Amino acid sequence: MEDYKACILAGGIGRRMENFTKHFNKAMLPLEGKPVINHIIEKFPDETEIVVSIGYLGDGLREYVTTAYPDRKLSFVEDDRFTERGRRGPGYGLLQCRNFLQCPFIVSAVDTLVKESVPEPKKNWFGLARVENTERFCSAKVSKGMVTRIDDKVKTDNEFAFIGLAGIKDYETFWNALELNQDTIGGEIQLSNGLVSLIERDLYARVFTWFDVGTPESYVHAIRNYPLGDSYRGE
Repeated sequence: MEDYKACILAGGIGRRMENFTKHFNKAMLPLEGKPVINHIIEKFPDETEIVVSIGYLGDGLREYVTTAYPDRKLSFVEDDRFTERGRRGPGYGLLQCRNFLQCPFIVSAVDTLVKESVPEPKKNWFGLARVENTERFCSAKVSKGMVTRIDDKVKTDNEFAFIGLAGIKDYETFWNALELNQDTIGGEIQLSNGLVSLIERDLYARVFTWFDVGTPESYVHAIRNYPLGDSYRGE
């Protein structure tokens, strides 16, 4: 597919990682001999432009990525969520990348790794993994391979959690919904604010073997199992 981009959300502080990210961005956590952001970038073809949202310790991250990938087309967007009180979260960080993403694109949280290849955004797709308890995640109801409902951090009977990875073909629909819906959960604007609008445009469920490096427990799981082991179940 021509003219699609990938966006990596790497602006967060990484509070859940406690002392692991005290001195560097969680994109730089080591795994299999290199930082986790390398694993994400290398999922995409060399010709795919990568847009990186940076904030917390962002200068060091930008210097590393540009040095590690001198031949890749890279764009960096400053995430100002730390100076805008009350406007935080991945949805807000992604909105700041809007001008760079006026085409189909893939969005990935920087703490999300998967075993499988990442499909192009030829259609809208929602990255999911089966977990033990979806209440603390954004989750989805799935029927016949399609997402029929998205719930965010509430108790449901959903079996699949959103892993922070999605393909967005209908980007205008997505951006309009994300811009209009400024509702927050825990003070944060979520990606689901925009993604829910894609259900009516057909949103395909894509189940991955998921390795989460966003908490100490899940990071340990990734160290032991990535890339060929069992998916993180969110215990």
